[in-house]
Amino acid sequence: MKFLSPVLLVCRSESFNFLGLHCLRIIGLRRVMTTVQEGMALNRLISALSPALIIIDANFYWDSTPRRIGLLLRDRPELNIAVCNFNTFQPERLVDFLRFGARSVIDFNFGVGKFRRGITQAIHNHAYTSGNVQDAFDGLSDNKPELRVYTTAREEDVKRLMWKCMKSKEMALVLGIGVKTVESHKTALFANYGVDSVSAFNRQCLLLGEMGKDDI
Repeated sequence: MKFLSPVLLVCRSESFNFLGLHCLRIIGLRRVMTTVQEGMALNRLISALSPALIIIDANFYWDSTPRRIGLLLRDRPELNIAVCNFNTFQPERLVDFLRFGARSVIDFNFGVGKFRRGITQAIHNHAYTSGNVQDAFDGLSDNKPELRVYTTAREEDVKRLMWKCMKSKEMALVLGIGVKTVESHKTALFANYGVDSVSAFNRQCLLLGEMGKDDI
């Protein structure tokens, strides 16, 4: 497969990049660069490379991957992004990538032949959707993506205190609620934002544009 610009493969770990690179080389794709960078670092890399295609692992940002892709495309709608499923995601989960603007969703689990066809289509800027993901997308009553994460008023209180890196006991004192209640709100927020730690949560809020310098 010949092309002038490189293909950029974005995965959440070097081991996943190795797996993705192996899958791409199976179908004859040679000029591929890999990265585990995110946020502004990923933006800078994309600007420097001007890749013909950006392949993002469906599990890169865990459950928040579709929304993060939507944010990237909101700022840079010209990007050619294909999401590849190297895992075992079901169509109802993969359909979110289409909702948030990914042009192609390619599932390696459908076999090498269909994977090659999908990558070939994507690299030439043509949309491609594997299996029954398109059917699941067409069956949605509302295809409009929502970039904002909705939270309750109390979750907003907890969120803003997490931005200040307060401990749960400190939050409980400030808000006048129990520590277990604070932990419950934190668990709900982590699930909604697709993270598992306060540092990852704050980084996610920053990338989503919810947190500014005055909030820290």
